[in-house]
Amino acid sequence: MSSETDLLPSDVSDLPLIRIASDLSMMAWEQMVAWRGSLGTQLDASVVDTKTSPNDLVTLADAQIESLVRGYLAKVRPGDAMVGEEGAPALDPTEFFDAQFLRRLSNFDPSGNALIDMSDRSQDATDSNRPLEWHVDPIDGTVNYVRSIEHYAFSVGVCESGEVHGRGLDEDRWLIGLVASPGLNATWFGVKGRGAYRVEGRLSEAGAGTSKSRIPAKRLRGTPAGLSGRLLATGFAYTGDNRGPQLAKLFTLMDGYDDIRRCGSAAIDLCMLAEGKVNSYAERGLGIYDYAGGGVIAEESGAYVHRGGSGGPTAAAESEREVRRLIASI
Repeated sequence: MSSETDLLPSDVSDLPLIRIASDLSMMAWEQMVAWRGSLGTQLDASVVDTKTSPNDLVTLADAQIESLVRGYLAKVRPGDAMVGEEGAPALDPTEFFDAQFLRRLSNFDPSGNALIDMSDRSQDATDSNRPLEWHVDPIDGTVNYVRSIEHYAFSVGVCESGEVHGRGLDEDRWLIGLVASPGLNATWFGVKGRGAYRVEGRLSEAGAGTSKSRIPAKRLRGTPAGLSGRLLATGFAYTGDNRGPQLAKLFTLMDGYDDIRRCGSAAIDLCMLAEGKVNSYAERGLGIYDYAGGGVIAEESGAYVHRGGSGGPTAAAESEREVRRLIASI
């Protein structure tokens, strides 16, 4: 893959927004693992409900993680807005987790048994002090999660507030993205103007036993030149009414590609593009939270990204010309 093993730059690992996103992913990771034993054997209504179809699943874990994220941000970034998939109410992490776990969070003060308000700290990812929007998908790839398929992840993307976000090519107000997958034991993240990276396991625990300035990481740069074969990542709607038009366009969409990959998580698809495992990605019908984190990571790896807003066409590829072709085809 087009990546290099190196040490994560301290101006990335020490960035307050990355530290906050790392805490969010740590809570999500913890609860995805904790809930895993309750799911998969019997898909009953006590732990699983459906959205638009029996395969569009939402779990109690989904809602709980979103509640914890909302509660954390209410303490740590109280002036920001959180946009989540489930609309779950806030749950204070300090009342939910035990003291041992809380001490592992970057922004927890053990002496006061409280989360630290970071809203007045320099973010060093933008010259603006505007409030931010946190677009969160508690578990992207819920069907995979319920069925013990490893392609599921927590995803968060952060952008400046005050304007309509989530639509367009080369949008410059997205600041960071982070995607964390317990099933794949990996965390990907990108920072505006500073690149995209992958670490093994949880970011908060990467490089355990070494100084915080020496975190092993892979810098991601997309597909290397000269790699044989071309793969397109995509996804399909859960309902037949929407799936039919997608399938009808598939032949045109795949022009210039040898095969497709459909892993069931838009966030992970975009991370695979950043790593160079697939060449391009295109899908219609996503929510902003589906691609918010992965879009930043793909863009910081060198890809062109078109964000389709809520429900529009989203695509990423190595050239703007290919992105526009994918958008026109899907």
